Amino acid sequence: MPKPYSVINEEIKDALKGKVGEERAKEIRKILKEIQWDVGDYRKIKDKLRRELNEIEMVEQAKKASRKSTKTKKETPQILVIGTTNSGKSTLINNLCGTEIPVGDYEYTTTEPQYGALEYEGIKFQLVELPAISEGGWIYDKSTLALVHSTDCLLILGKSFEDFTIVLSELEEQNIELIEKRLGDSFAQTSPRRIPTFLVKKENLGLISYNNLKNVFVNNLDEIKKTMFEISKPVRIFTMNSFNEIQDQPVAFYNDTVIVEDVVNKISKSKIDIFKDAVVLEGGPNGRRKRVGITYELKDKDVIHLTFQK
Repeated sequence: MPKPYSVINEEIKDALKGKVGEERAKEIRKILKEIQWDVGDYRKIKDKLRRELNEIEMVEQAKKASRKSTKTKKETPQILVIGTTNSGKSTLINNLCGTEIPVGDYEYTTTEPQYGALEYEGIKFQLVELPAISEGGWIYDKSTLALVHSTDCLLILGKSFEDFTIVLSELEEQNIELIEKRLGDSFAQTSPRRIPTFLVKKENLGLISYNNLKNVFVNNLDEIKKTMFEISKPVRIFTMNSFNEIQDQPVAFYNDTVIVEDVVNKISKSKIDIFKDAVVLEGGPNGRRKRVGITYELKDKDVIHLTFQK
């Protein structure tokens, strides 16, 4: 006899109470196995748990990517959200990612990096909130500065011109150059450090003019996501299986030039020696069909079907 819906809900709340990250994900997987019914209210419970599990897995995957060597291209672009105290960093990430980072009306609510994850136009992004920046603060806080140096992109948030002046001055002091878009080198580290950056500001602020960086209003979440996408300049390649089914999730590259060999190396590296040819649908499923070789240059949204010698 199935347990009542309300009873299961309470049991789930008790089981997940105080658990975060991988520990919470492990408990959710356990609960999903225990709920044997998949109809009506039980299906709603399972669907909700599956959505939360997917969000946790995205965040944990992004955290692991951020800990890898910065010389290795990240699968998930990292956007570091920085600003002065009470600039609205936690609220912005909560609004973009559906997270629940604590928000307070007192200074320095966030004392350690906070993570969020979102997907836009087939690309998964990791957002990391940095503890508030203060004038001269990096003289004593080298660990926070290290996160700035290793990130892929900066989102600078502010409510006033003074907020931006403080953050931009601190970055200049550290010899960090802010640029409009990703360089053509897969977010590789440069010396001096050059980081793609955009500015997110309160609605009543005028233009923040600095190195031609794009200005976006904080309440325009769609424009913020679009800017994250544009600044990282991904090349999305959709693969097709042997049944001519196009995969929903693209293979993403962060190079200005992507060739067929890059796709083979990423998804079937062991087969590079037996590559035969590829069929490409230019620009999507309805695009012109071309049979190409391993050096053919691909464009964003191309669909590719790889074939190998038997």
